[in-house]
Amino acid sequence: MPDGRAPRTIYLIHNDAGEHVRESAAEAAVMEAVESMERTLTGLGRTVVRLLLKPPLSAAAGALEALPAGATVFNLFEGFPEDPASEVQVGLLLERLGLRATGCPPIAMHLGLHKDLCKLLLQADGIPVPEGVLLRSDADIHLPLPFPFPAFLKPVANDASHGIAACNLVRDEAAFRARAGELLKLFPGGVLAEPFLPGRELNCGVVETPHGAVALPPSLVDYSELPEDHPPVLTFAAKWAPGSPVYEKTPTVCPAPVEPELISRVQELALRSYHLLRCRGYARVDMREDVDGHLRVLELNPNPDISADAGLAKQGRALGWDYATLVRQVVAAIEEGQPWKSP
Repeated sequence: MPDGRAPRTIYLIHNDAGEHVRESAAEAAVMEAVESMERTLTGLGRTVVRLLLKPPLSAAAGALEALPAGATVFNLFEGFPEDPASEVQVGLLLERLGLRATGCPPIAMHLGLHKDLCKLLLQADGIPVPEGVLLRSDADIHLPLPFPFPAFLKPVANDASHGIAACNLVRDEAAFRARAGELLKLFPGGVLAEPFLPGRELNCGVVETPHGAVALPPSLVDYSELPEDHPPVLTFAAKWAPGSPVYEKTPTVCPAPVEPELISRVQELALRSYHLLRCRGYARVDMREDVDGHLRVLELNPNPDISADAGLAKQGRALGWDYATLVRQVVAAIEEGQPWKSP
């Protein structure tokens, strides 16, 4: 803090598990992170006050406005069910109120949610990304793709792997039109079509510390346990559907068992993406190799899962940080800096 006094109370904001079947499993994971974070912050000597934010947004605004001026907020809010943009809106509230909130500012949240905008900025800065085309209507799916099949489809403005299924990998025009049409009905905000990248998939967390951002040891996504007829992609079922044939069949290996040169390249691209997209606090950058073995940045994930058993914590341990150290770094970075201000 500017006056040298470290505040002892941290307000832990979060959403509930949600009532919608399509999102309940993903949102329930937030509660695991909340429990883990509360225990860790208490162990670090902090008083933790949990604050559950519920819709409508006006109610959440009232709850945040009641917090003390300049309070420290650990932001685990993942958005209201069926309303991913509410995560950004709460970020804007935190910024407007001058609260010291952990994690990325709203501009980074917005870019992470809108994959088309994120790609345009990365590409303009010379960061390699896959080709792609944005589909907004049924008319778009009848236009020829500017790249050869196979292609991969994903909602352009959603998160937590919603809408991602094995059938999103399409190998011809008929499959493309059928699946793209289905996705547009489910996600009218648009669908992003990209060439399928067949190479290795890696991700790299970046964590802000009082001394600057640090790229953690990256992880390799291991698809070897998937059924033979399942494409090597991380689907919603693989992450959030216990009992499904692919659940937990896509573990990550950290440190990634790849050549040192590739590790360095992944960390370089992660840091460049993190800074370019105005991240702060912590984020994860996902990448994959194309058919020629060249890395392409797939997307940026601001404020990824920070629970004790999640990928970010695993990467922190590979660097030598225990979970408490990871949390301490995230809190220290915001308390020893200044409140959020959009650039």
